[in-house]
Amino acid sequence: MIPDNLKKNGLVRLSLLVAVVGLGFILVCGCTGDGNAPVNSDGGETAVNASTEKNIGLNETTSSESEVDYSDPYNWLSLPAVDKEVDVFYVYPTVSSNSSGSMLISDDTDRALAQGILEAQASVYETSANVFAPYYRQMSTGVTMSGSGLATDTDEFKRGAKDVEAAFDYYIDNLNNGRPFIIAGHSQGTMALIELIKNRFGDDPKLRDRLVAAYLIGYTVTDDDLSKANLTAASGANDTGVVITYNTQSPSSVGGPMLMAGAHCINPLNWKTDPTYADASENLGAVFYNDSTGEFLREVANYSDAQINMTSGALMTNIPKGEELDIGSYPEGVYHRYDYAFWYRNLEQNVGDRIQAYLAAH
Repeated sequence: MIPDNLKKNGLVRLSLLVAVVGLGFILVCGCTGDGNAPVNSDGGETAVNASTEKNIGLNETTSSESEVDYSDPYNWLSLPAVDKEVDVFYVYPTVSSNSSGSMLISDDTDRALAQGILEAQASVYETSANVFAPYYRQMSTGVTMSGSGLATDTDEFKRGAKDVEAAFDYYIDNLNNGRPFIIAGHSQGTMALIELIKNRFGDDPKLRDRLVAAYLIGYTVTDDDLSKANLTAASGANDTGVVITYNTQSPSSVGGPMLMAGAHCINPLNWKTDPTYADASENLGAVFYNDSTGEFLREVANYSDAQINMTSGALMTNIPKGEELDIGSYPEGVYHRYDYAFWYRNLEQNVGDRIQAYLAAH
């Protein structure tokens, strides 16, 4: 585990992301951390070279004009001690509120927030895989929209998505050593990964063959995305080389800006893509963290049920009576902030199941 000090198609789909930015994918604030080095899965810090330590606040690789140097450990949120057969390449959601419109990788507060959400979400994968995670110059909640008003047309988003691709390329060429891998993210992290799979996987059968699964949670994945990536949506608990995606909300919710027309959805309690209802008894455990700090808060077995709305593509759930959750500024019943937390133990089990199915077939 990571220490606590270190968490479309078409105009409608793209333009609505500005609402996501305005509200914040994950509303984290007031958190600082003093751990700035990447961390291993065993809790140890990865060595940072002397020149990086000396110039840690002026690292030119974090400027808006230059490319990020992913050969420098300073630019990695997690570089694990490799002790498992499968890797995860994880991309965190929006944590930065930098007024420039982009996260500055050398900003201590943003680095700490990224490490908090890493613990809250990527810990789902750590039981079964080696988790690699880059820092990237993501679009912040301080972005200024202009022109077309399309978030994906902003330089800030494009820069962050380019960083994710550069980090992935470096990871494949220098860190992966031919192991099968999972890609995973949430919210803006998922959006960047959608661009990645379209740009890297569609014409590369060897890369697709090493993909155990893609957990692209908390944003809309459409048929067009899958077609360009030459991938398919998951249809069960054990299929591999597939995309797992959903957006969580209450049955009465009108939905949020992450859920758009054509969204694929799978139920993380029964791993079905039809409207089959899954009772809360099938929920192995919701796990709640402080997303800002990575502090474990509580675990609740049989927390909530799940059913797919076949019209909207939403993953609907009824949370326990009397439960009061901070959903941020999202519309009523939009549980975007809890896309990992509600289904934590089921996701954790499923990651292991898909890995075993992949290894058995290869």
